[in-house]
Amino acid sequence: MNNRITAGRIQLIFTFFVLAFLALWVCSLTIQLLMLTWLQWTSALLFALTVYCFMYGGYFYFEILEKDKHIEIKYYNSFPFSREFKMFRIPVSAFVKYQIQGSLFFRRKLFVFQKQGAQMAKYPPIMVSAFSRENNEALHKFFAKVKKKGKK
Repeated sequence: MNNRITAGRIQLIFTFFVLAFLALWVCSLTIQLLMLTWLQWTSALLFALTVYCFMYGGYFYFEILEKDKHIEIKYYNSFPFSREFKMFRIPVSAFVKYQIQGSLFFRRKLFVFQKQGAQMAKYPPIMVSAFSRENNEALHKFFAKVKKKGKK
């Protein structure tokens, strides 16, 4: 299960807005008719806010699969620069539960819990803001299937 299509769409949308606001800002600096102070500040602010939301909004490419009796979760930020590729590997027998917290569009987090000895360990959050409704349903089905296998 992955969100390749949704993450790609979000990346295209953000790229369009970044380029549009950057072009508006450059035009407001170079074209005599558009040299308005309020337009320069507004376009620069919109450009900066769009880049900030894209970088820190939690729009990650996410892939989860079951391999050799382990759950492998691979993810990285969909922002094209300074990507960090990360991965968790959790034994199916140790998987306890998962939670999704946050608002619907911005900075949604997936928490995965694993049993270690007599205690429950919580993995660092994975941002899942780039999930569509279909991705959420597929994730719920995947974890339900894994939980059934873990109880056997």
